[in-house]
Parts: sequence; C-alpha cells; structure tokens
Amino acid sequence: MSALALLEARLAESQTVRIADLGGVDDILADADRLHAAPILDILADMVAAGSDAERGKLHDFLVGGFDSTRDPQSFRDAIDRLLRSATLRADMAQALVTILTRRVQERATEREALIAAYALEGLFRLALDGEVSRHRPLLELADVASDAPGTYARHVAKIGGAAYHLWGGDDLLSMLRRLLDNEEAEGEAAFELGLAYLSRALDGADMATILAGLETARLFFDRAAQVDDERADARAYRSAIDLVTGFAADRDAEEMQDDLADLMTAGRERAAVLHGGGVAAWLAPRLDEDVEWFELARRLRYAVGDLARPSWVHAAATMDRILAIYNARCTIAHGDGLRSLLRPRIEASFVRERGLAAHLDDLLAEAEWPDPQRAIAEELRARLDVDHRSGARPGKAGGNERYPLLARILPAGSALEQLPEAMVRSVEQALVAYETRPQAVANPVLQRMLATLRAALSASSEYEGTVREAFDAVLQQLLVFCSDRQNAEIRDLGTRGDYLRAEHPSESDLQLDLREFLVGNLTGADVLSEVRGVATGRTDLRVSFGGPTFIIELKKHDGHLSQEAANRYRAQATSYQASNVRLGFLGVLEVVDRTGPVPSLEECFWHSAYVPDGGDLTRHLIVFKVPGRLKPPSKLR
Repeated sequence: MSALALLEARLAESQTVRIADLGGVDDILADADRLHAAPILDILADMVAAGSDAERGKLHDFLVGGFDSTRDPQSFRDAIDRLLRSATLRADMAQALVTILTRRVQERATEREALIAAYALEGLFRLALDGEVSRHRPLLELADVASDAPGTYARHVAKIGGAAYHLWGGDDLLSMLRRLLDNEEAEGEAAFELGLAYLSRALDGADMATILAGLETARLFFDRAAQVDDERADARAYRSAIDLVTGFAADRDAEEMQDDLADLMTAGRERAAVLHGGGVAAWLAPRLDEDVEWFELARRLRYAVGDLARPSWVHAAATMDRILAIYNARCTIAHGDGLRSLLRPRIEASFVRERGLAAHLDDLLAEAEWPDPQRAIAEELRARLDVDHRSGARPGKAGGNERYPLLARILPAGSALEQLPEAMVRSVEQALVAYETRPQAVANPVLQRMLATLRAALSASSEYEGTVREAFDAVLQQLLVFCSDRQNAEIRDLGTRGDYLRAEHPSESDLQLDLREFLVGNLTGADVLSEVRGVATGRTDLRVSFGGPTFIIELKKHDGHLSQEAANRYRAQATSYQASNVRLGFLGVLEVVDRTGPVPSLEECFWHSAYVPDGGDLTRHLIVFKVPGRLKPPSKLR
C-alpha cells in the first residue's frame, strides 16, 4: 500500500499516525506528491514533530514542500498552528516557513488562495509574536493592503491589523484599517478594530477634553460596526459601555443610564454565546477576565449613581468597596489613567457635597481590619478631598448653588438647595438648561420631530453643548425652515429667486445665493458671508459666525438621486473647514434629477453624518441636507 493509503486507513480507525505506520521515511518521500495534494498537512506536521531527530532531518524538505504546495486552507492553518506549538519544529523550520508564507500572502487570485493568504499572514504575525521573525515582516504586509483586497483576505487583515496595533502601535496600521472601511466585506471588522484602537488612545489621554473626544471617536466606529452587522454584539457592548462611562462622568442619573445598562447586558450575553461556540481562534479570542471587568464596572456605575446621591449608607462598608472599585478603575481595566480621570470627579464631588459620605470614609479608615488594597485607595480619596477643601470646596451641600446655577439664579437670595430633594433639583435644573438653550419654537410637528432627532444624534459630539449648541441649533432650525419652504412655495411666492428650483440645469451658485439671503434675513445675531477665503486653505460657500462659534455650510450640486452613501463623497471637503473651529458643520446638496413621482419627504432630506479624517483622532460632525431641484407641479407627475 502507498503511504497515503496507509495514512487514510489509520485515520479511518481514529488512530495516531506515526512515520513507521506509513512505511518509514523512504515510503513517505516516494509518495510525497500525493501526500501534499491531500488535505492532511496538519497531520503530517504532527507526524514529523513526533519523529526522531534523524527522521525530522530527512523529512524537513518534505514538510516544507507541503506548506509550499498545499491547496487546502484549513489544514494549512492547522499545520501552522502545530508547527508553532512544537518547539522542535519551530526551531527547525521557522525561517524556511517565513519565505513560503511571505509568497503565499501575495497569491490572492481566487477565493481559496485569498483564504490561504489570510492564514499565511496570520502565521507571519504569530511567528513575530514568538520572536522567530522581525515584527516588520508582517507589518510590511499589513501596511500594503488596499481597499480592493479580496473580502475574505481583508476581513482577516482587519483583525490581525487591530491586534498588531495594540502590540506595536503605528499610524500606518490605522490608515490601513481606514482603507478597509471602503471594503464592503471588511467594513464591519475594520470599524470595530478602529473602535478598539481609539478607545485605547482615549483611555491614555492626558486631559478630560482629549479623553472625551477619543471616546466619541471610538463610539462612532463601534456604532458603524454595529450598523454594518447587527450581529456584532461585541461592537454594541463597547458602545453601551462607553455610553455608561461618559454618562456617569456627565452626571446622568440612574434612570437615564438604565437603557444603556440593559443594552450592554444583552450584548454581553450574545457575545459570550459566540465565544463559547468556538467561532474565534484561540490565540485571537479576547481575554474573558477583561470582559468581565468591563461588565462589572458598567454595572457598578449604574448603581453607584444612586449611592452617591444619598447623604449616607446603611451598609457603608460594602457600598464603599463598590465606590472605591470605580475610583480605582485603572487597576481593574488595563489602560492608562484616562478612565480614572473620567470617573473620579463625580465621586469626589459627591463626597465633598455629602457630609455623611465623608464620615463613612473616615470611620472605615479608622478600622484596622480594612484590607490594605481598599485602604490605600481610600487614603488616596481622603487626600484628594483634603486638597479640594483647602482650595475652597466646602463639605456638606453648601456647593449646591454652584452645581445648579440656573435654579439658584431664580430662587430668592439666600435659598439653600440642600433643603430640596436631589432628584427634584436635578430635574428642574435640566429643564431650565433645555429651556435656555432651546431654539425659537416651531409649530410644524414634523420640524419639531426632526429637530429632536438631529439634536439627539449630535449629542455624541463633545463640542455640542452650551453656547455652541445654542448657535448650531439656531442655524439648523433655519435650514429646516428653508428646505420646507422651498418644497412648498409656489413660483409667485418666491419670484425669480426660486427659478433655479424648476430649471433644467440649475447651478450650485443659485442655491448659495438663495440660502444666503434667507439666512441673512433670519439669523439677525450672526454674520453670514459667502465665498470666504483663507479657511482650510480654501474658499467656503457660506460662513455663519456668532462671534465665537463659526459654522461652514458647504454646498454642492449632485446629478441624480442623492443617497447617504453618495453624499459621503463630499464629506471630506465639507469637514475640512472644521480644522480651526468647532467640529460641527453643514453639507447642503442641490439634487438635480428627473422624477416621475413626488419629491422625497423633508425627513428624508436631512441626516447626521460623522467622520474621522485619515490620520486624525477627533470626530467631525455634519448635518447633511438636500434641496430637490427640477420641481414639477403634482399634476405633471405620473
């Protein structure tokens, strides 16, 4: 019998295959071509690894030839795994394997070859992890991947590239992942890995603004991954975790955080089911202990909100342990100081505000039985409270008026907010903030709903708050009114300024002139200028300035139906004007198309778009709106 026939017989009986079982080295070499053609390279690797030194030496070239010629992706991947797990094989064959893997990475003409190429790149990466080859070898292959790479290969590249970034860093890897966002099959994986990369950067941030902006960018990529594939429970889990962490830092109450916690737990259960199902290679599987820590931190944040709002605790020791675990989150989540910087201010403020909480802390510090780790964290918190006290922060609720300035402003002089229930004070202050930052009321319920939807989407921006939010909302409302009017107004209402809406070949400048005149007449508190030079080394279409916050409205003409995907081709230019002011702006598009039916509804003409420029860390936000052209009266529609 041939060596291959003997091997197949052993496998049929579920028996281990050894060199002697196939007739020895000479018989194996005589049947090399057929053995290489069979999908058994991993079995051959096990067999050679179990042989004597002499046998391995004689079969060295034979096994190398198998890696060079096999056409079966799974046995190729498994054989690489066997080689890496065998110290003897790795020492004997690693360098020869590097040459083969490098070649096979480049062969991606067919679907089968693309999968083998992905496994070859995986092998190079793992050899670099083991120190058998310089990390520059896999990095060169990763950095060279283009957006049009075969989908099978691109998906694996995104995952390996993300792992490489966390090990070695490098903007080239982030640029590669951004390119893969344009690969339909790899978009979800690339977006998820970018989310992890920017999450890591955020938690290494040195100041609050950097941390919040980085989390905003990370959330954007996790959200994109979840939108591309609604089964990406990992992306939804991270998105919810970021919402909980930033919500805690922003002083949100427990009820506001409940939905985020529920979403996180649901996603967590789904993710655990995927991981336990064995769908992820063992060496790529995430650390379950870190997953557990993330979920535990998120759960603690939700319940700590209520604990920190109380003047004292019944079960002080247990509650204090939970609070200190959040205060020292750097020790449970393996990243830089960013997480602690984000979470600590709210805890410290609560201890300064509530005398009872500070008393619990002092009582527990006086107990010798308190474990050393918690004691060290508690002493750090106590020291920080002393610093706050010396800098002017007072114990008790005397600082309530400063925490709720709008409510304090309308109460009689000398009123003490600490006499009012915390939940009520918070609710009234939030209502006052909403009232103060409200845009001028609109009666149209569709416009009201659109304002609410777009404002909710913009809340992801760390800059969309205070006076910036108020000014941006004022422009947004006028754009909604403008688009509504231009769809409804008749020729006699608009006069010649509206002729372009029904013209066969309207121009972008027609829209620019019309919109400028509209905004100048309605935004009396702003300067509205057109064709302003010297912004991002270019010329803006419309520039709306409120003295401090300045917004650019980029205008385009688009032939054909404008989808959200088509609008993305203008996004880079529109957001380029946000480099030196707030990262919020507008993109307006005159849609020129012959319609047989009615124009799109107003709600279909507005949407939010977020974008992170290549090489940047900060998310830029756009409100995109389209103005339908070539309008026809309803009687002429078919």
